[in-house]
Amino acid sequence: MHQFNRFYLLGSVLFSFIAPFYKIYIETIPNTLKAVPSLITDSNLDVNPVKEISYTQYLFLGYTIVAIILLIRFTKNLFNIFLKIKQYKKIKKDKATLVLVDDAISPHTFWNYIFINKEEYNTNKIETELYTHELTHALQKHTFDILLIELLQIIFWINPTFIFLKKAIKLNHEFLADNKVITTHKNTTKYQYLLLNRATWNNEYYLASNLNYLLTKKRLLMMTKQSSRTKILLKKLAVIPVIAGFAFLFAERVEAETTKKHVLSTKTSKDSIPSSVTVYKKSINHEDAEITYHDEKGNKITKKISELTENEKGQLPPPPSPTSRIVIKGEALNIPPPPPHSYGVIREEETSNIPPPSINAIEYIYQNKNADFYFDDKKLSYNEVIKLIKNKKGLRTLIQAKNNKKIIKFYSKKVTKNTNNINTSDIKYYLDGKLISKEKLHKIAPKDIRKVDVKKNKDGTGLVYVTSNK
Repeated sequence: MHQFNRFYLLGSVLFSFIAPFYKIYIETIPNTLKAVPSLITDSNLDVNPVKEISYTQYLFLGYTIVAIILLIRFTKNLFNIFLKIKQYKKIKKDKATLVLVDDAISPHTFWNYIFINKEEYNTNKIETELYTHELTHALQKHTFDILLIELLQIIFWINPTFIFLKKAIKLNHEFLADNKVITTHKNTTKYQYLLLNRATWNNEYYLASNLNYLLTKKRLLMMTKQSSRTKILLKKLAVIPVIAGFAFLFAERVEAETTKKHVLSTKTSKDSIPSSVTVYKKSINHEDAEITYHDEKGNKITKKISELTENEKGQLPPPPSPTSRIVIKGEALNIPPPPPHSYGVIREEETSNIPPPSINAIEYIYQNKNADFYFDDKKLSYNEVIKLIKNKKGLRTLIQAKNNKKIIKFYSKKVTKNTNNINTSDIKYYLDGKLISKEKLHKIAPKDIRKVDVKKNKDGTGLVYVTSNK
């Protein structure tokens, strides 16, 4: 039982360090948060920082100083023991080494070194029971337990638990050595009187295992105590629920969350600024939706909508143009895009000099990085265009399409649209073969439209044929 107690005491120390790293996963409890208007306004305030006294640093400094003092004492005692080993005569005996010292001391052990009085050894006054006791300390390596608990006590000196733990470990070592003497020499009474006679002898090394450590009534009674095997087994089994309980109590709890991701994609017409937005949602109200976009360097950035600033929300890509593929109640209407025009100018728009840069402009340039870029009719590279947008104010943008390749031109001065061959007043609209006005066409609901055909005459006039679901 004492051997079990030894590993139980050391194991409890190791367990106390490992238990916090064990993780228990628990189910997440969903929380519904309502949006609260922000009461914080953007303003430039002159704030003078106030230097505060950090008491934590002073406490840590004091803690470290005490630990250093204890470490110095520990090192000094180790040095004295090794100095004794080197200074005095040594004799090999029974897998141990006897160190014959001149001091009138009680026998004590450090690792496999047994320190005994030189005169007593030469006159054979060392009782065999005492030698067996110290030899047990050496063979069972009790010094390892003492050094380990001493180092931990230096680090965690403020924890009083280590004081009682060290006392229990040393006392258990004496129980093990006493039990070995009794089972070997079969004379309990003689051994008890021998311990009482040696009780007043001193040992100057607190790191060593010595004969008369805590010679109490409990230690003397333990020599004659008889325990049944059943009782010992029950005590050992009782440790299992204790360990399980402490593991559950001190383990780290982690909330496990499983989310389903749905991808919403948008298709834009060829002549509009495309947007690439991927939304991941968990519920229909999009409370935790995420948006993905590219910055001016081409890096992919993902943020929750709730984390976007007001400036970023205002720079989200626009919805698809009306010429995009329209989906109504699951049915798709294939509305053809406008026919190619003989003129080159499609759009005129002004891009602002942001810092931070516009999400729409940067996103569009990134998705069309293979296009040809010009500034005042001078060809630019992709990186030069990004730098131009960031540093140049009041730019005008012209977007052209030639041989299925886009040409994006930037101008420092305002340009006018090339409206040659454009005559919107000559466009005629037909509904189911009947000529109608433009105003009546706008009143038709998309759900009532089955097909739209757009044609252009040689004279430049346009014809729009609308077929309804009737």
